[in-house]
Amino acid sequence: MPMIYTHLIVVCCHATYKGGHPSDESSWILQDFQRSDPSTGKVGEHDTFHAHIFAGVRILPQDPYSFLLFSGGKTQNMINRTEAESYRLAFNKAHPYQLGVDMARVDVETNATDSFQNLLFSIVRFKQIVGKYPEKITVVTHAFKERRFLELHGPALKYPAHSLRVIGINPPFTLEELQDVQKGELARGYEPFAKDLYGMSEPLNGKRRARGWTGRKRKALFGDLEGEVQRLMEWKGGKSGTEVFNETLPWEDL
Repeated sequence: MPMIYTHLIVVCCHATYKGGHPSDESSWILQDFQRSDPSTGKVGEHDTFHAHIFAGVRILPQDPYSFLLFSGGKTQNMINRTEAESYRLAFNKAHPYQLGVDMARVDVETNATDSFQNLLFSIVRFKQIVGKYPEKITVVTHAFKERRFLELHGPALKYPAHSLRVIGINPPFTLEELQDVQKGELARGYEPFAKDLYGMSEPLNGKRRARGWTGRKRKALFGDLEGEVQRLMEWKGGKSGTEVFNETLPWEDL
């Protein structure tokens, strides 16, 4: 690598690109709630995923110390590709060199199954690639998930609050759609993590298992990390599920 990077950009992945033009809905494997609905005027969320990709990529030419990771595991059995790999492929289709992007500064994190793992696994993947932990992180995701990262995941990982930022981009919502999404985020995202900071109990751990995550995979992937980081991977939040990990982590004082 030409220099030591210090700024981690994490683009959280939410679907799988299967090929074709990235701006075509048919080029993506989408959940029902992510698809367009002509009867209501709802647009497909693939355009938002495309916007997430380019929001992250645009930082690279502006900050020579930045390094981008697309983060997301394999969620579709119909295609042998992780979400992260599919996002990188979608970006490659858009001619990155014309945007002044050095693809040596773009890589993937292919194991995350939820937003907490997007952040934690990307921090670790950055260390594996660069040789040190990031001094600054920018997360690109939906705007309705900003509080989840800033108020829950960052503090749970003891990552310095002044060094963690979120670029939030939502699909184009109507007021009713936005209110429904915000209620859903509170009930199925924010509140479960507020009660189980590390996602190690139900229902969050069940979602991870359903997406292919296992303790065996954790040991295989992270067995060479510092002892305190390995113990963080196993931390369940104490008896309450909300106790912050009680050891000093290597990125706390960067």
